[in-house]
This record gives sequence, C-alpha cells and structure tokens, in this order.
Amino acid sequence: MNLLPWRGALKKRRKKQNLATVLVAVSFAVCLVVFVTLGLGINIAKEKSAVQYLNKKISSLDKHLLEIKDLEIKKIELIAKINILQKLQIQRADTAKIFDELVAVIPTDITLLNVRRTSGRVAITGFANSNSDVSQFMKNIERSVILDNARLLEIEQQVLDSGLINQFYMDFEVGSI
Repeated sequence: MNLLPWRGALKKRRKKQNLATVLVAVSFAVCLVVFVTLGLGINIAKEKSAVQYLNKKISSLDKHLLEIKDLEIKKIELIAKINILQKLQIQRADTAKIFDELVAVIPTDITLLNVRRTSGRVAITGFANSNSDVSQFMKNIERSVILDNARLLEIEQQVLDSGLINQFYMDFEVGSI
C-alpha cells in the first residue's frame, strides 16, 4: 500500500486549513484595526466637539470677565466721584464755619478786601486803621478754636482821601472743624 498520496492530500488539506486560519486571523485583525480606528475616530470627534464647546464657554466667560472688569473700573470711578462730592460737601460746610469764625475774630476797625482759601490755608488782604488792629486780629485768630498759625506777610501804609491807612496781607491755617 502506497501512503504517499494520502500524505500529500493531508499536507494539502493542512496547507488549506493553515491558509484559511491565517486568512481568518488576518481578516479578524483587519476588522479589529478598522473597529478600533473607527472607535478612536468617534472618541476623537467627541473630544473635539467637547473642546469646541469648552472653548465657546471660555470665550463667553472671557467676555463676562471683561464686562466685570469694566464694571469694577466704573465702580472705582463712581466711588472716587462720590468721595470728591462728599469732600466738597464737607468743605462747603467748613467754608461757612470759617466765615462765621472770621466774623467773630475781626476787630471793628478792619476791612477785608480779599479772602481766599487754598487747601488748609486762608489768605487775607485788608485795610486797618492801625497796626495794633492787625495785631489784635492775629491774637483773636490764635484764640480761635478752628483758626491757627496766623502769619503777617506784609503791612504797608497807603494814602487815601481821608489820610493814611494800613494795607495788610496775612494768612492762617484752618484747624479741624
């Protein structure tokens, strides 16, 4: 009995089985690669859409942040304006108090020509019948509760129709009111 044709046929069948197994494995691997690629593509697409959504939200929040910063700047400006207005209101009342105090400390023989306030100091120009009236005026300022540090800057005699008169320039500080 000759076993060679049977072995040859078995060899061909094994080759075909091996080839079929390899083809099935390759097909399975190709399908697996395709499915993995598709799955990754879907995941990448989802991630891209999520990134786009987040970028839109971030740009929206950036716009809101700019609006908030603008509002904060406006708030600071408004607070500064309110502070200025409050300071002006306080100074307005202070000016009235200064004039009330000036009326109380001015001797009867002194005439004021000019009163000017610059921050914490008040400059005065006026006429007096004598130097002692100016001296009395300065002493009254020193005794005052809200007026302080009177300084005589200049005093000079002027000739008027009725005779000589002393023109003086002085300033003083305004204390706490």
